[in-house]
Amino acid sequence: MGDALRAIARVTGVPLVFDSRIVSGHTAKAVSGRLSGAEAIAAAVKDSGLESVVSPEGVVVVKRAAKPAAASAPAADSAPALLRTGIAASQSAGVQASADEDVAGKPTSAPTGQPGTGEQPRVESFTRVEVTGSRLRRLEAEGPAPVNVYTGKDIEKSGQPNLQMFLASLTESSASAGEGAFSRTAGQATVQLRGLPLGSTLVLVNGRKVQAVGSSTGSVFNLNLIPLAAIERVEVVPSGSSAVYGGDALAGVVNVIMKKSMNGQSLSARLGSGRGFGDGSISLAVGGHNADGNYLLVGAFSRATPLTMQDRDFFKNVDYRGIGGSDGRLPYCTPGTVSSLSGNLPGLTSSTAAIPQVAPGKALTVADFQATAGTSNLCNLYATGGGSVLFHGTQTFSLHSLAEQRLWDNWTAFGEVMFTNHRLEGPGRGILLSSVTVPAANLFNPFGADVKVTSALGAENGDVSSLRRGSFTRVVAGVKGDLGGDWDAEVTASTSSDHGTVVAMNQFVDRPALAAALASTNPATSFNPFTAGRAANDAVLDAILSDDSRRDRGRKDQLSAVARGSVGQLWAGPVDAVVGAEAARDWYDMVVTGTDLHGSRRSSAVYGELRAPLLAAAEEGSRGWNLAAVTVAGRRDRYSDFGSASTFQGGLEVRPVRDVLIRACAAGSFKPPTLLQTNVPDLLSNAVDYGLVDPARNGEALSSGTVVRTTNKALQPEKGLAQSIGAVWEPEGGLGTRVSATYWRLKIRSMIAVLPTQTALNYEALFPGFVTRGPSVNGQPGVVTSIKSTEVNFGRLDTAGMDVDVAYGWKTSLGRLTAAMGATRFNDYRVQLAPGAPTVDRLGRRFTDFWAPQWKGRVSVGLDEGAWSVGLTSRYLGGYRDAGTSDRKLGDWWIHDVAATVNLKKLWPQWLTAFSAGTLGVSVANLTNRQPQYVSGVPNYDITQADWRGRYGSVRLSLDW
Repeated sequence: MGDALRAIARVTGVPLVFDSRIVSGHTAKAVSGRLSGAEAIAAAVKDSGLESVVSPEGVVVVKRAAKPAAASAPAADSAPALLRTGIAASQSAGVQASADEDVAGKPTSAPTGQPGTGEQPRVESFTRVEVTGSRLRRLEAEGPAPVNVYTGKDIEKSGQPNLQMFLASLTESSASAGEGAFSRTAGQATVQLRGLPLGSTLVLVNGRKVQAVGSSTGSVFNLNLIPLAAIERVEVVPSGSSAVYGGDALAGVVNVIMKKSMNGQSLSARLGSGRGFGDGSISLAVGGHNADGNYLLVGAFSRATPLTMQDRDFFKNVDYRGIGGSDGRLPYCTPGTVSSLSGNLPGLTSSTAAIPQVAPGKALTVADFQATAGTSNLCNLYATGGGSVLFHGTQTFSLHSLAEQRLWDNWTAFGEVMFTNHRLEGPGRGILLSSVTVPAANLFNPFGADVKVTSALGAENGDVSSLRRGSFTRVVAGVKGDLGGDWDAEVTASTSSDHGTVVAMNQFVDRPALAAALASTNPATSFNPFTAGRAANDAVLDAILSDDSRRDRGRKDQLSAVARGSVGQLWAGPVDAVVGAEAARDWYDMVVTGTDLHGSRRSSAVYGELRAPLLAAAEEGSRGWNLAAVTVAGRRDRYSDFGSASTFQGGLEVRPVRDVLIRACAAGSFKPPTLLQTNVPDLLSNAVDYGLVDPARNGEALSSGTVVRTTNKALQPEKGLAQSIGAVWEPEGGLGTRVSATYWRLKIRSMIAVLPTQTALNYEALFPGFVTRGPSVNGQPGVVTSIKSTEVNFGRLDTAGMDVDVAYGWKTSLGRLTAAMGATRFNDYRVQLAPGAPTVDRLGRRFTDFWAPQWKGRVSVGLDEGAWSVGLTSRYLGGYRDAGTSDRKLGDWWIHDVAATVNLKKLWPQWLTAFSAGTLGVSVANLTNRQPQYVSGVPNYDITQADWRGRYGSVRLSLDW
């Protein structure tokens, strides 16, 4: 009983108090369904002679029942509960686990008492929890590798608008791919654990892989495809884990667990707003369950408006010399600047003049330019037109459904379907005219001579914007049940696919059509380059401007089987094992104007995992625990397009006392080449255009030959090694008290990157076959005839640091007060990407792709009265330097978030008689409205850390019935 209660409290986060001497010898009932922590505990102690009560502070107290129930020997089908919850204990700093987790159970074999004695047999409860980072179901939620759990309520209370921004706010994520036009994923949401390269973090949904979607060119999974309303929790393993889950887990794993069941209906609505933008969502969930199964259907709709550079003063004048920066203004303005082909402009004393802005319909004269002669209109070209987007506008409709049905005895069939239809749009800069010649005959040219105009067309003419439409579908079906003894198995088939189109509007300018319109003397076909308004009618603009489009499709089909059970008994306890196999097929197809790219691969894997207890301890009045245990795992993956990869993982757990865990783990990992990297179409170009020199011929400049962009058939996966050692102290009855510290180190080798052509020449011996030469002459190497430009395995990355989490809770007269602190400190981040290149220290130095600040942390305090709660979280980003050799100091700032929740049903039950529950929540992220800092280079802010929302408030309402 005691272990079952501890496990329920650990996985649900409910504060629990009990006397282990009182609960000793009692049997926990099997519990199932969508239950709160308090409900699960009440179900577990039912008819046991114990009872649970909830204090005004929300603490669950288990004690002897006022009228003890008559004890009777347990029947064979009412043995101790075996929790199979598939979640881990919350390890987040300042984030409490939800009290609304699923707790599902099944009976184990019942013990028997001594016949004829009349004594009640002493029954112990065994609680097993499946933790991300391991496929074993364990007696303790903590294992050899750290796992951090964040519930759906944590995401809501954070005040963040989407899953990407929530994950980016965590200490495990030191850098982000960014949002908007300057994002490295074109607006697709992803996560970079430890600030490692894109695609190094494996994303799972309910513990199963999903394919990298077509709209991100097959490199990362778009987290925004997952309906936020259907997320139960997110589990993060900030360490490599390929021996358990396979490829792509160099940096770690993010496992998104979807809601499983409910009994009734639930309606949730959310509205968010900040300066210049807004968003909102609504969802409806319907579910039910009985003894034989359950079902859940969640439908959600969300919409968000974009934010552009025109909405922030920071971008209106990009002359940053006053703050130690550069002048980023260019002559692409609305209106622009006119200049002469030679000499001064007719009627003026200068060769250039800023085009004045006049009332619509007014014709310009030379006199209008007298005041602007000798000047140019200078501005931020990215703020012209509609303005480059800082984050995209989105519209998403999604469905998530799940059902389970018992087939016979202990076998169950299950299925999941997820469908998302999404739209992403973003305004863009104006359409640029770069020194276009305007003939003297142009109807709007006041100078009577040919001139040149440089400008950005006004927003009325359209802008260089983008629109993406697509859909994502995921279907899972399988069966699970007992094999006999203590073994169980699961067989699953799944398919996930997406397709979409991306349109880059007004991407191309037809130069002959523009020249014809500029020369036209017919008002119906003419073009006015001097106006800030409409430059031409729709027919003329359509003839001049054209769009670029791309169609993407991707799909992953997978079949998997896994079995778990005990393979024997050691002196300290049973040896648990997992064996499994997977087979998958991935394909990706992209069609761009004039190009059709296609790639596919098949893969298979076998894996196993084993946990053996080495030493055991006993404590009077309760079940013992493992003083020491070892976990090992191994996996072999085989791919059709590049070969195979083997990975291993080992862990050690030492528990000198029940409340303290000392752990260590080492794990290998790998990342296979993407389908785009293994299916590069051949493209030829002239070597002379690259400015190459041949060191084998005394630095002779190449004047002939070709550069061939092609596929490297010998490309191999990237490989990683993760190591960690740490300790956790989590006392019983501590109301959330927890202290943990983990030192970790990650190494990545054979990183994939396109080898620069000059490097291929400089290190010709290292890359045989990359350089092709003509015949040698007089002992001198022949002239280069071709050079391959392709991906190679060469780069290396080393990083290390420390994670620290401290949490404490106590009871006050107002309610339960909790305080927590979490921090990650990097002490190493070194990268070498090419032969002969120096090893670059990326610790505390800004880069646009992957790097890490030395410190990232968060501090929180919360008060929960039961009927209401309020909390404050402060996020810290440590100081770092700007890119290159700059001494500009960045970071070293705090962002403060506040959140409050009211239990409407508890406060005003008479108003909500038709509802079983009702909550109202309010959150404000970035309370002090901190804005991103200036950095050198376009777009003049750090895309890996910036959030241009500023102060952002949201209100959410949830009603259940």
